[in-house]
Parts: sequence; C-alpha cells; structure tokens
Amino acid sequence: MTPDPSTPDATSPEPSPFQAAGRDDTADEVVAELLGDDVDWQHLVRTYPTASLLVAFGGGCWLGLRHGRAVFTAVTGYLTHEATRRVQELLGDTGS
Repeated sequence: MTPDPSTPDATSPEPSPFQAAGRDDTADEVVAELLGDDVDWQHLVRTYPTASLLVAFGGGCWLGLRHGRAVFTAVTGYLTHEATRRVQELLGDTGS
C-alpha cells in the first residue's frame, strides 16, 4: 500500500513558508541542503565579488530563460501599481 501524499506523517519535515503558500521550493531545498542555514552571504560576496556576480548573472539568465514571462509580468504589475499609487498621492486621492 502506498502512503497518501496529502497526509503528513511524523517523519516529514515541517512545510516551509513557500510550501505553506502552495509554491514549489525545490531551489530553496537544494540551496539549504548544499549550503546549510549558517552561511554568511555578506562575507562570501565581499571575499569573492567576481564569482558572486557570475553566479548571480548565471542564475538570472537561468531564471529568465525558464520563467521570463512570469517575471516580466510580475515586475510590470508591480511597477504599474507603484506608478498608480504615486499619481494618486500627487493628486491627493487616497482611495477611500
């Protein structure tokens, strides 16, 4: 008999905030497993700035190729919301 994936068992870890929100956190799990929770990112970036930029660039390219449309839609929606909010502030319209 196969276990029901919808019911958590005592051996399964607590869901992350991404899982609780219904989002896939495969990348988060991989990073946490490879590096652990005690990584000092600021120290790594200060020590290896060129490597950090290359990793960030590679990650950005991968993200853009894999989820480019979703990222573009999210950024466009955010910018539109902020522009509308600021125009309303300038006009004195608080929305209530």
